[in-house]
Amino acid sequence: MKRVKVRLVASMVVVVSVAVLLATITRLAQAQSAPWTVVSSPGVGTLNAAASLSANDVWAVGVSSTLTTLAEHWNGTAWSVVPSPTVANGKFLGVAGAATNDVWAVGFTVGGAPPLIAHWNGAAWRTVKAPRQAGVLNAVTAVSTNDVWAVGDFINASGVQQTLIEQWNGRKWGVVSSPNVGTQPNELLGVTAVSANDIWAVGFSEPSPSFFVTLALHWDGTSWSVVSSPSNGTLRAVAAVSTSDVWAVGDGGTSASLIEQWNGTSWSVVANPNPSTLTNTLKGVAIVSATDIWAVGRDQLERRRQSQSQRERKHPERGCGGPELRSGLGRGGIL
Repeated sequence: MKRVKVRLVASMVVVVSVAVLLATITRLAQAQSAPWTVVSSPGVGTLNAAASLSANDVWAVGVSSTLTTLAEHWNGTAWSVVPSPTVANGKFLGVAGAATNDVWAVGFTVGGAPPLIAHWNGAAWRTVKAPRQAGVLNAVTAVSTNDVWAVGDFINASGVQQTLIEQWNGRKWGVVSSPNVGTQPNELLGVTAVSANDIWAVGFSEPSPSFFVTLALHWDGTSWSVVSSPSNGTLRAVAAVSTSDVWAVGDGGTSASLIEQWNGTSWSVVANPNPSTLTNTLKGVAIVSATDIWAVGRDQLERRRQSQSQRERKHPERGCGGPELRSGLGRGGIL
């Protein structure tokens, strides 16, 4: 079993609609031995996801205090707010980029509308027409300029939450058929791509009220299929080192955070620390190399509204490996 080293960075959860403060995620690969620093950002609202294209090209997206979209950009020196589409009650939940002039942000608007999709072309953010299917897109990953995937959920005619997967083919977005477990609620919260024919999406199914079971779907280049995962709970984010080394994080449905690994054959639960005796959950995961993986989330301390970023790093027991910093911290990378 691989050992896990934990770094804890405490932060107080205050009130919504305050000036957003960003940890320096661009330094993950540059200076892991250096202390974490807080870098101010000019936006007012909540940032839900981040994507790193390079050390001086990082995007963070979310929702502003005026309940419309929020996009911020790091240029290597400072964060700045970049005008994004003014969509009433619109919220960005995920972001990913194929190139510096090819970045996608996804989310939702209220009122049963189709998901919110926006594109950065190097000069401006613009909304892009989504399929007519109403729903929410929680996360997005870019394989290439002509191959982008977004995942989430929609409510079917019976009023049941079901998986939703959409793909950009270079010309338009389309809904791709995706499986569900049983007739119970299913939702996808995270997605990552190893290659065009090796993509993972994770989330949960709910066989009975408030009882959640982890859900993992795989794209083989032709179709999506359910792949058995061994735990109760919810998988909230996923990142890949290689086709035989994929990591998913979330919570175990009780008070414990959850980490699972795909070894090319099956998913297994990997032991990890839980600082709180109440609630621990991991919401984001990022990979620098096969021996340098970060997971972030929060724990809940009794009688205090305090959160704690759990920065869980694999002990470097083997040689350096693959890519995947481009996915950034995905959703929930900064709390």
